[in-house]
Amino acid sequence: MSENSTRNLHGNGSFEERVLAELAGIRQDTSQTNVRLTAVENRMDSIEIGMTSLEKRIDSLEEKVDARMRETRPIWENVQKRLTEIESALSLLNRQFRTLITDSFNLRSRVEKLEDSLPAA
Repeated sequence: MSENSTRNLHGNGSFEERVLAELAGIRQDTSQTNVRLTAVENRMDSIEIGMTSLEKRIDSLEEKVDARMRETRPIWENVQKRLTEIESALSLLNRQFRTLITDSFNLRSRVEKLEDSLPAA
């Protein structure tokens, strides 16, 4: 160590006074830190309470959604069954219309052939 730093140690009061002053400063810093930590803990507790409340609300909503799904599931299954039946009926009707149209064209063609083969009047 240099002599200047050694002299500075002796120049500002006794060693005991300086040590006690430093300890007092540490104690003050510690108490300020404790106040800050307490404030942070309070905020964390508040956040935890809010999260618990939010979880309860979400659980309640999930229960309501599940109940509604149980109520509407039979209705939806019935609708799907009816739609399948309607699709089947429409498919049959579509085939019948195609057959009717084809028969109509064939009949019209035969009528035109017969008309063409008649002598002109």
